[in-house]
Amino acid sequence: LSTGDELVEGGGPLDPGQVRDSNRPTLLALVAASGFTPVDLGRVGDDEAAITAAVRSAVGPCDAVLTSGGVSMGDVDLVKVVLDRIGDMRWFQVAVKPAKPFAFGVVEGMPVFGLPGNPVSSMVSFELFARPALRRMAGFGDDDLDRPRVQAIAADDLRRRPDGKVHLVRVVARRDAEGRHHVRSAGGQGSHQLAAMAAADALAVLPDGDGVAAGDEVEVLLLS
Repeated sequence: LSTGDELVEGGGPLDPGQVRDSNRPTLLALVAASGFTPVDLGRVGDDEAAITAAVRSAVGPCDAVLTSGGVSMGDVDLVKVVLDRIGDMRWFQVAVKPAKPFAFGVVEGMPVFGLPGNPVSSMVSFELFARPALRRMAGFGDDDLDRPRVQAIAADDLRRRPDGKVHLVRVVARRDAEGRHHVRSAGGQGSHQLAAMAAADALAVLPDGDGVAAGDEVEVLLLS
């Protein structure tokens, strides 16, 4: 379920203040690729009644719900208002970048994952939090919940600034003749920059600090 008055579908011109609803097709694809059957709950504006109806329509037909947007602390974050009213929710500010805001709870017994609205943040939140939980619900064992983690060699500098968070850098991975993984940046690392996320097949995990230099080892989550 995508939420927000600013969202539009299709490839036509955008009016001032509008953005394309990229999260819903992206999350539907990620859900399908992770072994589940996606259900498109559509796109609703910043309207409490519409959000309430959309979430409640999933109770029964669906095993879980992913919402996108409206989980921060803004005045019009109505997803938070609605889910607090109709469910038992927990709201988090996670010390990772991207993907800081996150929510989890239940509505009439159905798990609800509240993902942030920025496109890359939404995808990273799905990978870190929602996907492993859904796989647990589906009966996967401990070894199959998370993406594989390997040690890789940074092919170029992966720099960052200290800010108290773990950074997940979108990278492209390759294996050499000895089977070692090497990674390089996939491009721009802003939480709105989908091109780099689309090009990436791994996430480099950078603990708080200055990052890693070319030739250093770095932990990597393999996305494919």
